[in-house]
Amino acid sequence: MKTWMILIFLATTVAVSFSEDVEKIPEPDENSKNSWFSYIKNVYAYVKGAFNKENAGEKSITTDEGKERHPEEEDTAHVNAATNERQEEEKGEKEEIAYVNDTSTEEEVEKPVIASTQADPTTILTTPAATTCPPRSNPWATCTNPTPEDDTKLAEALTEFAVEFYKAAIQNEKRASNFVFSPFSISVMLSNLMLGTCGETTDRLEKLLFYPKGFACVHKALKALSKSEALTSANAIFYQPEFNLDSEFRNLTWEFYQTKMSLLSNNSNQAVLDINAWVSKHTGNKIKKLLEDLEPDAQMVLLNAIYFQAKWKTLFKLKNTKEEEFYRPGLPPIKVPMLTSKKYPVASFFDPYLQAKVGRFQMFHNMSLVIIVPRSLSQSLSEVEERLSADVFKSVMAKLESIHFKPTIVSLPKFKVDSSQDLTEIIGRMDYGFFFDANLCGISPDKDLAISSAQHKAVVQISEEGVEAAAATSVSLARSANFFEVQQPFLFAVSRDGKAPLFLGRITDPQ
Repeated sequence: MKTWMILIFLATTVAVSFSEDVEKIPEPDENSKNSWFSYIKNVYAYVKGAFNKENAGEKSITTDEGKERHPEEEDTAHVNAATNERQEEEKGEKEEIAYVNDTSTEEEVEKPVIASTQADPTTILTTPAATTCPPRSNPWATCTNPTPEDDTKLAEALTEFAVEFYKAAIQNEKRASNFVFSPFSISVMLSNLMLGTCGETTDRLEKLLFYPKGFACVHKALKALSKSEALTSANAIFYQPEFNLDSEFRNLTWEFYQTKMSLLSNNSNQAVLDINAWVSKHTGNKIKKLLEDLEPDAQMVLLNAIYFQAKWKTLFKLKNTKEEEFYRPGLPPIKVPMLTSKKYPVASFFDPYLQAKVGRFQMFHNMSLVIIVPRSLSQSLSEVEERLSADVFKSVMAKLESIHFKPTIVSLPKFKVDSSQDLTEIIGRMDYGFFFDANLCGISPDKDLAISSAQHKAVVQISEEGVEAAAATSVSLARSANFFEVQQPFLFAVSRDGKAPLFLGRITDPQ
């Protein structure tokens, strides 16, 4: 419900100056999500056409109703005639603007949470809006193996995307809410989709994901990043039997992402069961039900699942977990379980620009947990968030790499955070109109596709679990220990090799 209502607000805001014609678009069923989605697309298509008409400077033509129409729209049914055309479908007349029938009156159901991180489906529906697919090249064929420079490019792109997405997402998050997402998971999903795009859509996706122009090794670099004993990534496409997937798209998505192809049952209940079974299998059975239902017109579902599990290099002993106070702004303090140690190895420093303490905790397989906490209780987390930028984040991560681990007195709250995001809403803030305009003709030669939904869910859990290893006792001890106490809202990131952020989030209430 929340998704399409916000999109309606954006569409109608742009269309205000064309209210007379927009009012003639058939009104949607207020209880039908797909009907509202269709209405938004119609308004958006009309507004875009009006702008094109104004900017083109070409002579307009007159319709039977006396309305002016752009010459390039001669073969395109005017929005005002949409209702009549739908009645004449049996005569073979073609609709050029999508009106998606939806008999469902159920509101959108909140979907269950995925352990560690899980990208929800991207559902792609057919729409009669005609598009042509120009000849497509395969710029990624020139990449043999990603170089260290390619890995650095990808890490920088993931950082840029992570911070921009975070800032766009928290605009809608309550100040007192926990929040987490995986820029890596979202990037994998959209990069997989990019294999079926062309022209302007490919350019916009590259810009959205902060990939350098012509980044030939992007897909192989993403594939290499996913190879870790702590990280399991899986990709799948479920599609209708009559849906003809482009053979080149099939080959590319298998080559780079080992995407498994499965038929989508015509029975929507069975389709949901099949998808949920796949998700459960590829998240270590941590999530057994991802979808409650599926849009009846869904032609294809694109899935990415990422399961992350890493152990501390130095064990937090269970007997040292204590109840300590956690201070929330504007609320009384609460008692929460704290992981404590008197000499835990932490790389930490104070950042004067963020006015925050930064600490890095080591895990196995080159993974790290990074905590950014305001320097004092008088400073709010929102102040740190406002100062945070991609350049600042990269600077923080680079400095952590140069700092030695020292024995530190630590208090770190145990927490489990899960959240879900509607990507159409958040990415709409980053690139307005992308999900309406996306040209996906490279996915299928005989279907015009539109993205109806793109969801993302992630879970991160921090506890005492870890494995004691030789490296845990090899840290040299100083005479006096540092302090790193986390007793107020904070930011956190999970990164690999101290570079690419796999998860980014915040904790405002560990409970």
